[in-house]
Amino acid sequence: MLRALLPMLCAALLSTTLAGCGDDDGAMPLRRGEALTVDADRLVRQLMEIDFKDRTSTEPGRVACSVRAFGAAPEGASNVGQLTTIWAKTVCGAPGPDGMLSLSMVPVKITLGDRPELFVPQDGASYTSDLEKLFPDLGVDLAGEWPEFPDMRAEAEARAAAG
Repeated sequence: MLRALLPMLCAALLSTTLAGCGDDDGAMPLRRGEALTVDADRLVRQLMEIDFKDRTSTEPGRVACSVRAFGAAPEGASNVGQLTTIWAKTVCGAPGPDGMLSLSMVPVKITLGDRPELFVPQDGASYTSDLEKLFPDLGVDLAGEWPEFPDMRAEAEARAAAG
C-alpha cells in the first residue's frame, strides 16, 4: 500500500514539471548546503522513509532516515524538478519490538519520473560490482567507512525520537 504512494509523493514534492528531462547521462556532484542538495536530500529522505518501512516492517511505527545526496543528473539541473536521478547515502531505522532503533546504512540510486524507482546494491559478493553499475564516479567512496555516518546516525535517531 505504501509503495503505491511513491508516485504521488514524488509528484507532490517536485515543484516544477519533469517535462523535457532526458536520461541520466552527465551526472554532477552535489555539494552540502546548496539549495539543490537540500531539496534532493528532502525528496530522497521522504521516498526512503516510505520504501524502507514497506520493505522492512509490518509493525506500526515511524521510520526515520538521514540522507546525504552526493550526485544528480542531468548535469546542469538547477532545481529538483529538473532531476531524473539522485544518488545518495542513507541511514534509515525503524524501532524494533524492544523500542531500539535498528539502523541500515545503504547507498541508493533513485530515478524520478512518473514512477520513481529505488535501486540499492545487493549484499554479498555482488556488492562491489553493483556499486560500479549503479553509481557514477563522483569522487565518493561508498565501499569504505562513511565519515559522515556518526552524524547521520545521530540525525536518524533524533528524527525517530521526535516521532
